[in-house]
Parts: sequence; structure tokens; C-alpha cells
Amino acid sequence: MVFTPGYDESESIESNDIVASENIVFSMGADRNKAPFTQYFVNGKPFDPDRLDFLAHPGETREYVLINGNHNVHPFHIHVNRFQVIEMGTELSMEEYPVVKSVLDFEPGMWRDTVAVPPNGRARIWVQYGNYTGKTLFHCHFLAHEDTGMMSTLFIGAPDFTFSRWKVDNNIDTVIMLCVAAVAFVMAVLFVVIFRSTARNDYSSVSTMNAVVVAGRYLGSINLDPSQTESN
Repeated sequence: MVFTPGYDESESIESNDIVASENIVFSMGADRNKAPFTQYFVNGKPFDPDRLDFLAHPGETREYVLINGNHNVHPFHIHVNRFQVIEMGTELSMEEYPVVKSVLDFEPGMWRDTVAVPPNGRARIWVQYGNYTGKTLFHCHFLAHEDTGMMSTLFIGAPDFTFSRWKVDNNIDTVIMLCVAAVAFVMAVLFVVIFRSTARNDYSSVSTMNAVVVAGRYLGSINLDPSQTESN
């Protein structure tokens, strides 16, 4: 039985297909006061499934420069999409670390979904996004690394409100303040409408008190019975 890929292997990405270039940095932390130890990051952040880290659109091609600042290999793996390796390099000496030569060896034009980013090195790749839309991932393919933070989310397509709200990232306090401001605005409008109504109809002070009580009940902040108020 012969299995064939869902694309033409003769296809290749051209430099003029690239719409944007981004860096993806793999790094490690050594804070003994945090668990797990050691910590692993992508662009300085541990994995958070509720955060959107990267965006792309169907049909476009993007360049990513994978940077490994550690003294060990990080195999980069992206879900759903394919890419071609354009360049690889390392700051390590080939004489001192001859094993790195095998890591730097790659076949130009070959389609793949995983590449080993050399220690203290980099890999430049071109990713081609197909018709798939939605939320997906890329990560280091060492299980211990990805499970302790070396993973990022990727959204393909135009994010709707459900996803784009997470782009607020660490500024969630701003979202809370905006919600509080919106509630305060609704409260103010409600009070103005009620008091204008009472003034226009020349209600007594008892009726004014009842209006305040009604407004308070709308806001869920007071629970008085108008029948218990004393009339003048």
C-alpha cells in the first residue's frame, strides 16, 4: 500500500510569498521557588491555553526564526501546517562539538512539520498555511519541555471576540475596569431617567423615595419595602 501526502511535493515556497517574519525564542528558567523546576518558555512566557500568542491567515506564508539560547537541542514541531527549512546555524564550535554537524544537516526544499533547532543556534523556516482555520499549537517536541511550558498557541484566521479578547494578555485588569465603567454608566442613566420622571409628574417625597428604592432593586444593592416608608 502506498500512502501519498495531501499536497504536491514539487511545490516550493518563494521569497516573495512571505508576508511577515517573527522570532520564536526557546529558553529555560531556573527559579527554584517555582514549580516545575526547571521552567521552559517560548518568547519568555510559559504556555497558557487561554492566551493567543501568534496569528496567521489561511493561504499566506510566514517566516519564523527559531532561536535556541540553550546548550541543548529543542525539536520544534508545529501542528496541522507544513514548512521548509531555509537556513540553520549555531554559535558553537564544530571542532569542539562535532555532533552538532549532524543537527545542522538539512535537505533544502523538503516539506516537514518538525526540525531540531541546534543548541545555541537558530533555524529559519517558511511556514505555508492552508485552508485550516482555528486554534492550534506549536511546541518543543521533548515531552518534558512542552509539558512544563515550552508551547505556544497559534490562531489561523480572523479571531472573533471569543479569541481576540485574550490578546489583552496580562492587561486583564483593564478589561475589568472597562466592565465596571460600563455598569456605572448604566446605573447613572437609570437614575437620571427615574428622577426626571418623578420631577415631571411632581411626585411627593414618598414617591421620590420609592423611585430610589426601585432603582436600588434594579442594581441589587438595597431591599426596602416602600409600604414601610412614612408619609408626610
